[in-house]
Amino acid sequence: MYLIYWKWKVGSAIVELCNYKGIPYEICDDSSSPDSFDSYDVIIPSPGIPGTHQVYKTWKVLSELDFAYQFLPKKFDIVSVTGTDGKSTTSWIAYNILQKEFFGKKSIYLSGNFDIPFSATVLDILKKWEKKGIIVIEISSFMSYWIKSFQSTYTIFTNLKSDHLNWHKDLQEYLDAKMNLVKHTIKKSIINSQIFDFILDKQLKGDFLDNVRLFNTSIGIPDWTDGDNIIISKRKKYKLSETNFSGMHNAMNILSIGILANEMKICSKRMKTYFSEINGLPHRLEKIGEKNGIIFVEDSKSTSSQSLEAALGSYGNTRNLLLIVWWSDKWDSFDHLAQKFSNRVRALVAIGATKEQFVSLAKKSDIPYLSTDSLHEGVNWLYQRSINGDVLMISPWCASFGLFKDYLDRANQFRDAIKKLP
Repeated sequence: MYLIYWKWKVGSAIVELCNYKGIPYEICDDSSSPDSFDSYDVIIPSPGIPGTHQVYKTWKVLSELDFAYQFLPKKFDIVSVTGTDGKSTTSWIAYNILQKEFFGKKSIYLSGNFDIPFSATVLDILKKWEKKGIIVIEISSFMSYWIKSFQSTYTIFTNLKSDHLNWHKDLQEYLDAKMNLVKHTIKKSIINSQIFDFILDKQLKGDFLDNVRLFNTSIGIPDWTDGDNIIISKRKKYKLSETNFSGMHNAMNILSIGILANEMKICSKRMKTYFSEINGLPHRLEKIGEKNGIIFVEDSKSTSSQSLEAALGSYGNTRNLLLIVWWSDKWDSFDHLAQKFSNRVRALVAIGATKEQFVSLAKKSDIPYLSTDSLHEGVNWLYQRSINGDVLMISPWCASFGLFKDYLDRANQFRDAIKKLP
């Protein structure tokens, strides 16, 4: 008997896969948890349940990735993308590139932390009786920490900063979760060399594995970028200015995908065309409208101080941002962003558990602010203070737990608030 612990999207996907495979199960959450776990052979928790939860003391835990992977046809390849920041954009670009390259030859799926549970993807494949294809899967540290049998064909590790310390007990455990995915990679792990600098700087323990190909902004390695030119195997392959993306963070994202294509033997001339045709990720610094000279930008996928930093560097370099930030405290620091807040933010709305920290930052930088728990109130307050050329942006910095179901619910409520403006 299987116990599926938690009833949200991942739990529902596991239920459907169990039904399809005829696996007996029960499902619960903290409000309906059994008094004893003795009658269950396997417990599959939602990835968001931290390692301190009582289910992990049973030694019966099976990760969702391991559970679904056992049913995946053997000729499917998996491209995993992990990291503190940039994994959603990198996954999105990789997925679109592979769709173009293998159109009519292989099925390409986008899965994982990208709002489509891996179990749902595997079930879709089984129902279609597909035997070969590629799955691009965005993998969070929550998902990778417990994997044992899951295997990735290629892995892209975008970067590493302090994050999710409300879930992991310390930085070492956070690193171990990411490196666990690298250890379960069959062919090549494409890793930002910044990660190894971070390991040394924080005096963490990390394994230097053989199946690694490094990339960064350093001219001293074969795969690098200066922010525009993308150099792969010491040869100039692409230019960021010839794509629909901008910023060093996107140059690094495209570099990592260029390396992936190189490993997969995809023609660089075709890749150049693909890069020029792909647009940015929905809900990631996405311009959703303009009214009375005010631009509205939805960045609901922003869940770290690094993605917030990218937002502060977008849409110009003047003090024209009307910014909404917020929700759950992941013990992530944003003190280093104080100067950028002062230079870019003209008015600030702070929502949720971390709002007092942002209020303090606003006071220090002499930024007008509103502290509230209402997204609609925040949007209206900022709009009333807007002038021609301003950018009204939501870039939450944190996860959506509590006020919203997920980042899509948060995005939809922001868009709804924009529509209702006078």
